Amino acid sequence: MKLFFVFITLMDLCAAGIIFAGALSERMRLYPTWHKVGLIVAVIGLTAQAMRNIQFLYTGVSPSDADMPLWALKDAGISIIAFCYFYLAAHTYLKDRVQQLLKPSEKKRIAKKQPQKKKRTKKQTTGK
Repeated sequence: MKLFFVFITLMDLCAAGIIFAGALSERMRLYPTWHKVGLIVAVIGLTAQAMRNIQFLYTGVSPSDADMPLWALKDAGISIIAFCYFYLAAHTYLKDRVQQLLKPSEKKRIAKKQPQKKKRTKKQTTGK
């Protein structure tokens, strides 16, 4: 049983480290704020779960965390990310659907405004 807790503790710490290192990457600037918040909350939860497991491994007694169960933040962080992606997808879908239902003639008007591509002659393509 202790081997299982050692494995879970190492996995929690590795996952927290990978997520934290990813949060420091240059590409993270491209992600929305709610995504970053969800990842930070998940890292705090994973770290708290690992510390709770370490305390169990040293003492053999499961710690009481009725006052502030920080380990639940790992689930809350993933939930924040999932719900925000769901909101984004639903909002985009509904917005597109409403536009389709209310303004069917709008597509024709937009298609007419777009300039048509010019045909290239033989001289333009060969450069002579």
